[in-house]
Amino acid sequence: MDVFKISVDTQQFHKITQDNFDQVTKKQAPWYQPINGHQGWFAVCPACDNPIQIIGMLERDAPYGKHFFPTAGAVSVPLKGRTDKEEYEWCPYASKNKHLTKDDRRAAGSELAVLIKQILIEQFDRVIYLLEKTTGMRISFALAKQMLEEYRAAEGWRYRGATRQNIPWVFAYMMQAKRVRGRTFFDKKLTEDLLTRRPDLTCNTNGKIDIKDDTKFCDLSFSFIRHRRHVNQHTLSESIEFNIANSKQETVCKREIIFEHDYFLKLINSKNEASRRMNFVELARSVLA
Repeated sequence: MDVFKISVDTQQFHKITQDNFDQVTKKQAPWYQPINGHQGWFAVCPACDNPIQIIGMLERDAPYGKHFFPTAGAVSVPLKGRTDKEEYEWCPYASKNKHLTKDDRRAAGSELAVLIKQILIEQFDRVIYLLEKTTGMRISFALAKQMLEEYRAAEGWRYRGATRQNIPWVFAYMMQAKRVRGRTFFDKKLTEDLLTRRPDLTCNTNGKIDIKDDTKFCDLSFSFIRHRRHVNQHTLSESIEFNIANSKQETVCKREIIFEHDYFLKLINSKNEASRRMNFVELARSVLA
């Protein structure tokens, strides 16, 4: 992996460089400590909260992190880092990455699952904002409630592919298909593609999708499918597909959504509280608490 964090208690992660590591640790233990007679650099995996060792900090142009499970008393685990072999087995940075399905579940009492659920609740308005930005579609209060109810039914926080980095997109991934008619799209290109492929549809000046002949039925629905994750040269990339399909399950329009882990982190750490929509947060609490 090419990122690290210094504690389980934080979501803040950093690119692995000597400067970044020195800056956030101030060269203190337990992040700096000897191992086998040599200097060692230790941190926490941003995805699975297990300890990691930084490899090649001084010798490589691009040092990287590797999961590290010390023998008892060998080294001190970085602040509140915990060793959980099961989380490691499903970690996207693990060397033996497994194929994911929605049925792959963490244990009901998983600490990481509990944290994911808590963050989703407290940051729910920002989750909705990010999904609106990446899909180009307005998510109404009523739709947000439906999504929360389906996330609760699926226990989405227990999904093995969920991490604290990808909360908004995995939340959307748990949603069942919803009708397109009546939705408001503010992505002009997506709207143009949709109207070109389905000339029976129309769009008003506010971006609301409707059908030209009110006596006809619009069979289109949208969903989020194909959660994919891939590590290349220690860098994790994740995506899902925003898919609009007809009643024959034929794709009419689609768009790949690349997970912006850094942007989500900046969003939830923003000090700007003025633009927050706390009614969405209260909705998440009422449904998920």
